[in-house]
Amino acid sequence: MKKKSNELRGRLTAMALAVVMCMGTVISAFAAGDPIFGTENAPAAAAITKNLIMPQGTTTPAATFTFQFSPVSVDDRTTSDDLNTMPAIGPTTIAFSASDTGTVSAGAKNILKQSGDVLSGISFPHAGVYVYNIEENSSVTGYTPGDNESYVFSPAQYTLTVYVKNGVSGLYVAAVASSITVNDSSNQASNPGDKVDPTPQPGDPNITGNYSKIIFTNTYSKTAGGVDPTDPNNHVLTIGKAVSGDYADRTKYFAFQITATQPGVVQGSATYKAYVLDSGNNVVTSEDNASNLLTDTSDYSYIEFTSGVTETVNLKHNQKLVFTDLHIGANYVAVESAVEHYTASAMVVENGLGPIQYFNSIENLSLSTSTKLIGENENSAAFTNTYRTITPTGVIINNLPFVMILILAAGAFAAFVVIKSRKKRNYVPHR
Repeated sequence: MKKKSNELRGRLTAMALAVVMCMGTVISAFAAGDPIFGTENAPAAAAITKNLIMPQGTTTPAATFTFQFSPVSVDDRTTSDDLNTMPAIGPTTIAFSASDTGTVSAGAKNILKQSGDVLSGISFPHAGVYVYNIEENSSVTGYTPGDNESYVFSPAQYTLTVYVKNGVSGLYVAAVASSITVNDSSNQASNPGDKVDPTPQPGDPNITGNYSKIIFTNTYSKTAGGVDPTDPNNHVLTIGKAVSGDYADRTKYFAFQITATQPGVVQGSATYKAYVLDSGNNVVTSEDNASNLLTDTSDYSYIEFTSGVTETVNLKHNQKLVFTDLHIGANYVAVESAVEHYTASAMVVENGLGPIQYFNSIENLSLSTSTKLIGENENSAAFTNTYRTITPTGVIINNLPFVMILILAAGAFAAFVVIKSRKKRNYVPHR
């Protein structure tokens, strides 16, 4: 009897260990990414979120982004024969359009879009645990990007684990889980291996702030203008110079300190071309305008601006400085130095809005446009310096000493006549 009791106790212990081991296996599998559970009537779902970032003022491109799913394992088996049994998921696409506005913050426009359930309509061959890798294609469809457009695609990769279970009416997705394989800026506080919630959330993610955390972030930027600086259609920013007043010197150069800064979402250090033109839109080649002139492929002289670095440019009456390749969403500041006997003013147009007048009420003061955004519409700053009013006196300054001698002589003569006249009136003859 005692022997049977010991055998039964041993069997129960073995069974308990087996159950624990099974539970450990399940717990280990489910710990791969905090599964989100579903039911047979409402199976678990998974989605992808796309975050497209561009500089403020940039029109959203009509681009479609594509995401690929690659089989990794089924029930921990990774042979090619096993992987071939896994049903294909995707590719999944997310499309954007010019009407997408997103949200604007700190000079950047963010647009979030979430896909539908990527597992919808997928037929799994049997119950089990299916693992897929997700990554983004490094190209767009829907239109052909121009030479002045640039995309930085997401390097992120995620695993998607799908738990397929036998139900009353057949197979269904009982749970989904996901983790980061390769990170990008989407999950800045996370590291590879960290778990993310892959389930889709209702509503516009730009408004609700809720969306699948399988996120891929891309940046998009665009430069305006063109190659030929003599074509006004290629002028992204125009800084013009004029003088006013009957005695204004139209040969005089006025100094400007100009800074152009790339948008924050543009990577690296950008450089820009700026040309000095005359009133006929001809390129001016003179070191009186700037000492650091370079030559482009068309033999036009230009000034190179490095993002964030201030350059000094000198302009005289009817000259203008034009930029031909600034990023949309860049900004600039133009400051004209103080000039004796001149009062400065400027008419500024920012992205087609304005003009707004900036002016000094007294002479010999510098004038700044303040920081202005480069938009897709007109961007310009027209500076005018007005020379003080002069009223001619008819007196030639060079002859002033001689005139003063004549005035003094005439005054002395007049005084002599007055004194003589008074003496004559006051004279009393002796009797």
